[in-house]
Amino acid sequence: MSKATNIFILGATGYIGGSILLRFINRPDFATLNVTALVRSQEKAGKLNLLGVHTIVGSFDDLPLLENAASKADVVINAADADDLDVVRALLKGLEQRHETTGNVPSYIHTSGTGEMHTILLRFTIFTSNTGVLCDTAGGMYAYETIYNDEDPDQIETLAPTQMHRLVDLATIEADKKGTSLNISR
Repeated sequence: MSKATNIFILGATGYIGGSILLRFINRPDFATLNVTALVRSQEKAGKLNLLGVHTIVGSFDDLPLLENAASKADVVINAADADDLDVVRALLKGLEQRHETTGNVPSYIHTSGTGEMHTILLRFTIFTSNTGVLCDTAGGMYAYETIYNDEDPDQIETLAPTQMHRLVDLATIEADKKGTSLNISR
């Protein structure tokens, strides 16, 4: 019998994190996964426990708790907050400990999720069409010569540290370059 994959997920009771968690729960091999979710209340913990999910009751203010949980995980999924650099650093530090302990390179998946929608909603009038396209009312008034492509890492490396979410991006990229965790951001 193979060893269970340890997964630590933040944001499991939110929109994106909940969708990810449901995908794990519905897998036929769910029993081979050891999924642990950070939750903010005992009530949420109880509901997830009934689904076979382990829980840790805590918050982003408890960085040692997050670091410790990450140090026990093969995969950490942060679907809770795109910009909390202290949380990301604690998670990456825990993953570095995991790497040192096991010799395996753990994975860190970081998504900004619906927080991005909130940011966009504050700036523009948003509407969705039946094709699911998100549009704004800029009316072509803000054209730029550069169009950034996530599939071009060299181009992404040119983004200034002052760009939105960039400090978190730089922390995850640095951990990936060190080889202590494989990072997948946004």
